[in-house]
Amino acid sequence: MPDMKDARPNILLLLTDQQRVDTISALGSQFGVETPNIDALVREGVTFMDCHCTAPICSPSRSTLMTGRYPTEAGMPGNLYSPAPPLDPSNVGIGKLMRAAGYETAYHGKWHLGGSIQAHGFDTAEECSHDATTRELAARFWRDRDWIEHERPFFHVVSFLDPHDLYFYDPAERVEGFQRPWKNLERPADSYPAIPASKRVDWPEERWGAYHRFYAERVAKVDRDIGILLDELRCSGFFSNTWIIFAADHGDMAGEQNIPFKGSFMYDGVTRVPLVVVPPRTRFLGDVTRKLQEAGQRGIQLNGQCSLIDIVPTILDLAGQPTEPEMSGASLLPWLMGERSDSTHEIAFAEWHGPRVFMARRQDWKYVRYADGGEELFCLQEDPHESVNRADDPAAAAVKAELSAALDGHIAQLERNAVQLF
Repeated sequence: MPDMKDARPNILLLLTDQQRVDTISALGSQFGVETPNIDALVREGVTFMDCHCTAPICSPSRSTLMTGRYPTEAGMPGNLYSPAPPLDPSNVGIGKLMRAAGYETAYHGKWHLGGSIQAHGFDTAEECSHDATTRELAARFWRDRDWIEHERPFFHVVSFLDPHDLYFYDPAERVEGFQRPWKNLERPADSYPAIPASKRVDWPEERWGAYHRFYAERVAKVDRDIGILLDELRCSGFFSNTWIIFAADHGDMAGEQNIPFKGSFMYDGVTRVPLVVVPPRTRFLGDVTRKLQEAGQRGIQLNGQCSLIDIVPTILDLAGQPTEPEMSGASLLPWLMGERSDSTHEIAFAEWHGPRVFMARRQDWKYVRYADGGEELFCLQEDPHESVNRADDPAAAAVKAELSAALDGHIAQLERNAVQLF
C-alpha cells in the first residue's frame, strides 16, 4: 500500500496525432497558425527540438508510447488490423508499471491499439475519437478527485485525434497565390527510390494551399482543446503537483518532397515530432505544501537528438521507478534538470512495415533502407531539407557503411525480441 501522504507528482501524458513540430507558433510555425496554449507549455517547460518517433504511423508509434519498446518488439509493426493484431496485454506497459508503483492510472481519448485499454493497466479508461468528449472525460476525472483526499497520485494519458482529421480536407478547394515554404521541391525525380517515388503527387500550389489551410485549422482546434483541458487541470487544483509531457505520435509531409500525408518513407516531416516536458507549476496556487521532486528547467529548448522511446523511461523515473530491462529508451530527467544537453541517442531508429522501411539517423546524417533495395542518404548538416540523395556518392561511402552496419545490428535486435514480425 502506498503511504497515506504519498507526495510523488502526478504525471499527465498529453498526445496529439499527426502534428508536425513546425505547426507550433512558438517553435516557428510554417502554417500561419497561432497555438497559444501549446506555446504556453513551451514557455514553461523543456522542449526537445530533435525528437523522432519510432514509426511514422499511428498504431506502431503508439505501441512505443505505451510499452517503451520498438513496434516490432511490441508486436505492433503495422497499423491496427493493417495488418497488426491488437497490442498484446502481455507486454509490460506503462499502465501496468505505474499501477504497480502505486499510481492511479487513467486513459482517455484515441487508443488505436485494439482490445481492452484496462487490460494494459489503466484503472479508468475510455476510448474516444471525438476530442471535445475526450477533454470532457479527462476533466471529469480531475473534477471528481477535486474535493476528495486521495492516497495515490495519478498517471493520466489524454490522447487527442487532431490534427489527424486533415484527411478530410476538400481536394476541390483552392487558395489562390499560395506557395509552399519547403526547400526540397526541386529534388530530381530520379533521385527517389521507387517506394517514396510512388507517393509523390503533381498538385497545383493552389490545392496545396487548401491542404495547408485545413491542416492549420485542425491544429488551431486541438490547441483550443488543450487550452480548455489545461484550464480544467488548473482549476481542479493539480497544476502545482503535475508533470505534463506533450508529444505527437508522428508528423505529416504537408507537401514536402511533393508528398502529402504520411507513408512508407522516413523524411523528417513525418519522423520528427514535438516533445515538451513541463514541470509542476507552483505559481498558479502559491507555495506547494507537499515536497516535490526538483522542478527542473523552464523555457529551455534542447537541440540534442532523442526519441519517443524515451518517454516511458522518463515517466518511470519521474515516479521514482527503474526502467525495465527490455526497454531501449533512456530517461530524459537529466536533461530536464539541466545536467545534460547532448543527444540521448547518437542514432535514432524508426521502422515501417508493408513494405518494410528502416531509418538510422544521426544528427548529421540519415540513412534509409527500403524493402526493394532502394536507399537514401542525406547529409543533414549541409542539407537539412533532404534535397540531395547521396546513397551512391563515393565520398559518402564510409558514413553510409557505418549507418548501414548500425541498422543491421538494430534489425537483428528487433528480430531477437520480436513479438510478431511481418
